[in-house]
Amino acid sequence: MLNRRNALALLGASAGGLAGGTIVQAAGSGRAAPAAPPDLGDRRQLARAFRKLAYSLDDAVTFWWMRGTRYGMVDSVATPLWDMHVATWFRTRDLDGDAFEVTSAGANYYTLPDSTELLEVFSNPYTGAELPVRYSPSKASRRVIGPAGEAIDTGAIPGMQITQRDHVNSGWIEGDDVVIRGDTLIHAEPLDPAAGARALHVNDWSTYIGPLAEMADPKSRNVRGAQYFNDVLTWPKWLQMGDRPGSFLSRCYGRKVFAYAQMPALWRRLFERVQPEAARDPAGLLAGA
Repeated sequence: MLNRRNALALLGASAGGLAGGTIVQAAGSGRAAPAAPPDLGDRRQLARAFRKLAYSLDDAVTFWWMRGTRYGMVDSVATPLWDMHVATWFRTRDLDGDAFEVTSAGANYYTLPDSTELLEVFSNPYTGAELPVRYSPSKASRRVIGPAGEAIDTGAIPGMQITQRDHVNSGWIEGDDVVIRGDTLIHAEPLDPAAGARALHVNDWSTYIGPLAEMADPKSRNVRGAQYFNDVLTWPKWLQMGDRPGSFLSRCYGRKVFAYAQMPALWRRLFERVQPEAARDPAGLLAGA
């Protein structure tokens, strides 16, 4: 969920903005005709549409929220573990070569399914262990997104060899909506298998939906959006699953909003409880990246 860059001017001139066409006068009407819809079969226009929907074409601070459920999956049986209340806020900056920089921060909190109380101790249903749940403080970071929607700097995990693939794999127009899918696949392999670390797999699948009228409008640089998100992961270390087989998966729904006050009330309450200082000025955190 984040940003766009110099493609603004470049695509606005050569690719006709997002839609491949500018506003034109309707013959004999004296009124501007609607902009043509984006050609999502064109990789350049698809990448620009993805940035406009999942991120932004301007530098305004923008928020995404998601709410969903985390499951454990063992022998094809899914067990609900907790509900997830997820937030990311960001701003973007144009770079050369149709790339852009995203400065972002986030805060994720858990509650038991159908509860509104912060989860602080989790009873692992597979092992019976009572495990403390720790929430990392929000911290700003920067990353560069390439012209095809891929992360240029994938980061590092000490002692691991990381392979990451980000791709905007398809998009289409459905009625009054634009639908775009973007995926992130990560495989991290221990450099020294004898050290005891385990391989890590991350499979993230996002489907973004935005209004066609806003997506086609070359004057609209930061559009409303919704997101459906699913992932399948290896067990996290803190869950203490050892060598037990299985997977860690989620299903989530969320929206892009343009102010802290528009974030879900439950997430704001959890954020303000855990990080009262950060909650006073979430956007201010981005200056520390």
